[in-house]
Amino acid sequence: MLAQELGLNNHSHLSNIETGKRQPSASLIIKIADLFNVSVDQLVRDELDLDD
Repeated sequence: MLAQELGLNNHSHLSNIETGKRQPSASLIIKIADLFNVSVDQLVRDELDLDD
């Protein structure tokens, strides 16, 4: 489960981020980027050019 991989107690925290009810902390953004092997810049940008 993604929440467990990120060290969160439950998935509701991620759900709140996905629905815009909460903003992710900088440390959570870094953990997500590391988990998916992308840069923080790639993760937080609205558009990502996948053709490069």
